[in-house]
Amino acid sequence: MSSLNQLLALVNDVLQAAIVIFGSAVALFNLRHFIRDRVTRSFTNLVFFVVVVYLTELMASRTNITVSSEPWLRLEWVGIAMVPAAQYHLSDALLATTGHVSHRRRLFVRVFYLVGLAFIALVGFSDLVVGGVIDLPQAPHLRAGPLFALFTLYFWFVSGVSIFNVWRAQQLSVTSTIRQRTRIILAAFLAAPLGVFPYLLLSGSSNVQLSTAFWLVLIAGNITVGGMFSFLTYYLAYFGAMSPDRVVRVRLFKFMARVPMTATIVLLVYIAVSRTSSLLGLPVETALAFAMVATVMLVEWAIHAFKKPLERLFHLNNDPDVRRIQELSERLLTTRDLHQFLESVLITICESLRIPTAFVAAFTPDGPKVEVVVDPKSELDDIQGESWRELTQPTGYNGANDNLERVGEFVIWQSFWIRTLYTRQEDALVGILGIRARSDAPDLSEEEEEIFERLARQVANALEDRILQQEVFAAVEGLLPQITALQRQRSAAAFSGSTLLTTSLDEDEIIINDPDFSTMVKDALSHYWGGPKLTQSPLMRLRVVQEAVQEYRGNPTRALRAILERAIEQQKPHGERSMTTAEWILYNILELKFIQGQRVRDVARRLAMSESDLYRKQRVAIENVARAVSNMERQATIAQRPALSHLQQESEEASANLS
Repeated sequence: MSSLNQLLALVNDVLQAAIVIFGSAVALFNLRHFIRDRVTRSFTNLVFFVVVVYLTELMASRTNITVSSEPWLRLEWVGIAMVPAAQYHLSDALLATTGHVSHRRRLFVRVFYLVGLAFIALVGFSDLVVGGVIDLPQAPHLRAGPLFALFTLYFWFVSGVSIFNVWRAQQLSVTSTIRQRTRIILAAFLAAPLGVFPYLLLSGSSNVQLSTAFWLVLIAGNITVGGMFSFLTYYLAYFGAMSPDRVVRVRLFKFMARVPMTATIVLLVYIAVSRTSSLLGLPVETALAFAMVATVMLVEWAIHAFKKPLERLFHLNNDPDVRRIQELSERLLTTRDLHQFLESVLITICESLRIPTAFVAAFTPDGPKVEVVVDPKSELDDIQGESWRELTQPTGYNGANDNLERVGEFVIWQSFWIRTLYTRQEDALVGILGIRARSDAPDLSEEEEEIFERLARQVANALEDRILQQEVFAAVEGLLPQITALQRQRSAAAFSGSTLLTTSLDEDEIIINDPDFSTMVKDALSHYWGGPKLTQSPLMRLRVVQEAVQEYRGNPTRALRAILERAIEQQKPHGERSMTTAEWILYNILELKFIQGQRVRDVARRLAMSESDLYRKQRVAIENVARAVSNMERQATIAQRPALSHLQQESEEASANLS
């Protein structure tokens, strides 16, 4: 074998390895949607079988003796025999996204998979499809058996039907964007059969000469197949995704850059160093170790350093709205950021006024809360009881409480001077700033007072900014269920048309399908006997709660409490109640903790468990209550809309019959 042919064979092996790497990465990328989406599942199957073909062929070409290559070549037929079935499976899934569902096609999917398994069995245990090994340098392959012609007919017939299905999907696509994507998918759909069909078996001779032209054709074919699979991966990633196209594109490009591209570059460096390490005077192991580490570091650095230019080049995250959101996320004031800032301000106040202790308390919807304390002696550990409640009542600052002594801008409380903190417009109280009193009355100098006023204003601004930020978060959280439902309909309607577009976005369905539905139930239970988390709960908008409002004389709070109580009662086992048996644990936690309102410590003591175990069991109990509320809501919806359900069922049956 000439040196040129050896070089071309090496290039072909590298291309095959790259296809294996990128194919494996595609399968890993699709794993999170594997169960949920049929297009993703079928495409992952197809990619897996193609990877099996390329990997086993690569291993067979690298074996030293002929006997060693035969198991790899027979294992290769696991991929070759199953590719037609997987390709038909994918074409049926694509056609089904247009609303053209057919039970007959789904039956043929199972039939073709069974036929593929039958061919695998024939290859593994007989020579009817393929026979012994024909040992060619860098290209060993099996002989064609008597049934190979039958397999060839089956292979290309199923591939042709699959391509026809994709063409029909392209014709039935609703939007121009989806039609264009499906057209490109149709052009790239030949990648699998072109890449995996065993063409060398057609020669039927062991005297085939692997010329330079042969390797050039093989390299060109692998490049073409790799490019076609890249288009398939790119355009099929949008199918079944509820996220906007922009988000899908960003995730795909970032994953491909960090996983398969990095692995391919490392492979190329490995080959180059292993062949040139002797020129550097280094042992092969040493040169490879340094080269691998340096390559990974440099590739990751390049991805990080050139992230922004690459995003602009590939039009990723290029929308002005997205850039504003990214800037907002980079400038968010988290609770930890706030505490760090407040702590630094309090330390500066203590150093400037020569005092040991200072604290900041914020007024929150759940009541006053101490945010940060600079107190080396823990002098604030005993702040509690009537004195603290007296201080943190906002009415006490306008003179309504005679127990609070005022000296200038300060309120004297215990051994502290308290300064009230207002918003920038001075129209709302956001918190208080307390410093340890160094005398009976405030005695700040002009310079100290100026410093204190400036720092107190910074504390007030930080608390106000946190409140504004929380209001933004609350508004976004309120919109998330609607946005999620809209994205789900946007994704589905792009393929199936008016059926999805004419389906209303029922608010109750949005709520019970919200990933945070269990959290909503937990919040409502935590304020079971009154509080904003109950009276302002999104659960108030549920259909089952609205129906119960009439029963409770127009009182939505009592109606929601009744629904929660009904869901809790569903967790109650039969028989006599016990505080220690396992079947009563969840109900006991719900009844004692939320209905009776007992403290966690007392509940844990009564149930003879640790507090950490109680919290774990409580989480399970709340999820059960959420599931019960969700079931009640669905039953109420079905009861109220039986006619609509009946019409929808008839429509689906008619669509299936037409298919």
